[in-house]
Amino acid sequence: MNVLFAIIRKELKDALRDRRTLMTALLSSLLGAPLILLVFSTVLSQVESQEDKRVVLAAGMQYAPRLENFILRQGYQIKAAPADYEAKSRNKEIDQPVLIIPSDFESKIISGEKVNLEIAYDTSNRNAEFGVRPLRRLLDGYTQELTILNLTMRGISTELLQLVEVKEHYLQKAEEHKTSVTEMLPMMVLMAIVVGGMYAAIDTTAGERERGSLEPLMMNPVSGWQLAVGKWSAVALVGMGVVVLTIASFFPSQWLIRNDTLRAEFQFGFRDALWFLIVLLPLAASVAAMQIAVALDCKSYKEAQVRNQIISMFIPFVSLIPIMFPGREPAWFQWIPVLAQNQMMNQVLKGEALNSVAVVIALVVCAAMTYGSLAYIAQKMRKVVMS
Repeated sequence: MNVLFAIIRKELKDALRDRRTLMTALLSSLLGAPLILLVFSTVLSQVESQEDKRVVLAAGMQYAPRLENFILRQGYQIKAAPADYEAKSRNKEIDQPVLIIPSDFESKIISGEKVNLEIAYDTSNRNAEFGVRPLRRLLDGYTQELTILNLTMRGISTELLQLVEVKEHYLQKAEEHKTSVTEMLPMMVLMAIVVGGMYAAIDTTAGERERGSLEPLMMNPVSGWQLAVGKWSAVALVGMGVVVLTIASFFPSQWLIRNDTLRAEFQFGFRDALWFLIVLLPLAASVAAMQIAVALDCKSYKEAQVRNQIISMFIPFVSLIPIMFPGREPAWFQWIPVLAQNQMMNQVLKGEALNSVAVVIALVVCAAMTYGSLAYIAQKMRKVVMS
């Protein structure tokens, strides 16, 4: 047992001494959640600012006095668009779409002819694009009012326009809406687990082999299992540390949210953090064992790095699987590592209670992955050094 603890202490000291490992673990865990929530809140604030701006930028409004009257009655202001609005929209000098009104607009409306309005904006101008939806909603209101007035003047009941009214009944619970804007958080946490411990796993295998420090370690009277468990324990502790730091970063991240709506919806508490730890710590341990097993056969640091990056590609691929199964998620999802954890984290963010059976299955799968990887490492450790 003393030998095992000595190996763990030595490997953990080497891992924390390596600047690349330490910086990767800290950056991936501490910056991921704050950056994502900051981006989400900024985008939502931009959308809402366009909703609240209540200004219409128009070219040719003099040709549509009744439309002008309607817009003003809705509490909007009307500003004339600059003559070079196209160039200014591309250069982002204006942050709104431009309503273009043809010169024959009013005459066609009076004669009952169809007339086209254009909304001009550059697709690279995100702020202008965000303003399209409220402008279209305003114009739809004018179209509806105009139709009602025309029918009323002809003595036709406006109720004939829509004999059947369809309403949507929102079944989603209020607390579930917060995941619609934070659905990338689980993937970010999973990526942090893989990236955070990857360099420690590579350094303790291919890195030591490349430096020639693995052979002296083998000269000690230690078994393959002691080496495997010792190296895995150090890398797993780094991976678990990344999990803890990442989840801890959720709490100060809430202070960085600039959008009031998102701040009210995303309430991450200590109970949520506890469930995240229960779900993710076993996965971090099993990923560490897999990364060591993958890097063990590599003769150089670069080769081990390339092979371990293939594992990191597994996460975004798995996250696309639910798209292939719209509706109720199949039961076998809970048997797939990463997919099961992603599913359970989303349930926690929605405020739903986790299924105890699903949690146990995830733990069993992670334990089996860990044991299988450690058995392979223990069996291959001395062979790799001698080759």
